[in-house]
Amino acid sequence: MLDRLHKKAYDVLVQPFLKHYLKKERWFTYENIKLKIYPGVFHPAYFFSTIFFAEFIQNLDLKNKKVCEVGAGSGLLSFIALKRGATVFSFDISSTAINGINENLQNNFPEAKNFSVYLSDLFDSVPENKFDLILINPPYFFNDPHDEGAFAWYCGKNGEYFMKLFTQLGAYSMPSAQIFMSLADNCDLERIKAIAKKHNYLLNLVTEKKIKWEKNFIFKVTKET
Repeated sequence: MLDRLHKKAYDVLVQPFLKHYLKKERWFTYENIKLKIYPGVFHPAYFFSTIFFAEFIQNLDLKNKKVCEVGAGSGLLSFIALKRGATVFSFDISSTAINGINENLQNNFPEAKNFSVYLSDLFDSVPENKFDLILINPPYFFNDPHDEGAFAWYCGKNGEYFMKLFTQLGAYSMPSAQIFMSLADNCDLERIKAIAKKHNYLLNLVTEKKIKWEKNFIFKVTKET
């Protein structure tokens, strides 16, 4: 009951303020990585999943691994992986997000040679590679996106995003690859799991954390045998 009240207060009082506040470029710093966040790109300080995911990957062995961040948004996970010695491929469908990642890369890691950025609808424009680690913080509301910013929220009325994702994953992952996906309790988890299973993938819960009124999950995506 209390969580519902908090969520209602957020929707009525905080969300309109954030919508206005995030119409301008804003800054965010994490582990001395200073990011300029453009309007229309998820701001890690105000949406729970990115920081939860960032905390999670701190415990992964990233050194000398080939890491891919799918739908990178601000690129925070990609920059953390780069800082920890990974070779990184970072991509997003949003040109605004990609411009921000390129700018933040130059500002934070100007000498980086092992960081590649692609404007891509999922893996469509990503050169063929086999990744050791794939990080996915997906849009998960079942509705059709009608503008660039909406692709961060909506996976298509029938879950077209997930259908395409699970079709492409096999071609880009090592047999021993670790694939992690962040989701929350305000999405249709069972429907997403059903789409994964249709493509012979399973979502196995690794960790969860309640942040304010929202429970966040990280799943390990594995090929069904």
